[in-house]
Amino acid sequence: MRKNLTLSKLKQGKASIGAWLQMNSIHATRLLAAQGLFDWLLLDLEHTPYDYPTTAAIMSTISDISAGRITPLARVPVGSIEHIKSALDCGAQGVIVPMVKTADEVKRAVAYARFPPDGERGGGGLAPHLGFGVNRPLYLSGVNKEILVGIQIETKESIDNLEEILGVPGVDLFFIGPNDLHMALGLPARFWSNEPAFVSATQKVIKGCKKRNIPVGTLCSQAVQVKERMQDGLTFLGMGSDAHFMLTFAGQQYGQLNNLEEPPETWCNIVSL
Repeated sequence: MRKNLTLSKLKQGKASIGAWLQMNSIHATRLLAAQGLFDWLLLDLEHTPYDYPTTAAIMSTISDISAGRITPLARVPVGSIEHIKSALDCGAQGVIVPMVKTADEVKRAVAYARFPPDGERGGGGLAPHLGFGVNRPLYLSGVNKEILVGIQIETKESIDNLEEILGVPGVDLFFIGPNDLHMALGLPARFWSNEPAFVSATQKVIKGCKKRNIPVGTLCSQAVQVKERMQDGLTFLGMGSDAHFMLTFAGQQYGQLNNLEEPPETWCNIVSL
């Protein structure tokens, strides 16, 4: 059975770098996966809804084109058994569950991602085992150890209840959602900042996870930010998205053509020049 290489890296304390998929394009995913630049690619089902056939095609594309070297992940829009099970049955090898507020929500998310006796995930799905390169019986017997369960910390309530949340067994990763966490703290949305309230909240997460030896991740927009977060001790890091890669390069070319300096923000987020 193929190993979930992203999960293996995180357990070894190594950095795992990936990218967000927002373009709903099997072809763009295939091109990106074939380059072998990333450890994981995450399909953002929360902000860019997909139908099940497209989700299954994208997940299998990631697994097949990389021969298992790139881990297909999904961020689910709601931490329900339907959303988590559907993403995994479509071939995701891990889920990121956003907007949690309580430890009970985290416990349910972990249970929904695991087969019995460890959880409540039913043995459905016709082909998720193919991404792990094994037959169905072997998949069902061993996949609980290979499915990554990540919990996104991005609400004020999750910070308030952090100790209880961090104490839930079975979580492989805690992911700081920087934009939403800024807004939850009454701050303008940003990838990262030195705002005292944001620094206090993120340090609380990082220190709590370090104490329990649980990896921490977050989303960045550029490689320089990835390096900065690695210095902070984070190991699961998203370096932009397929949409950002395309639009940023297009914006750079437009700027060069029209003698415009590159803006301090990413081209993708600029409303007007």
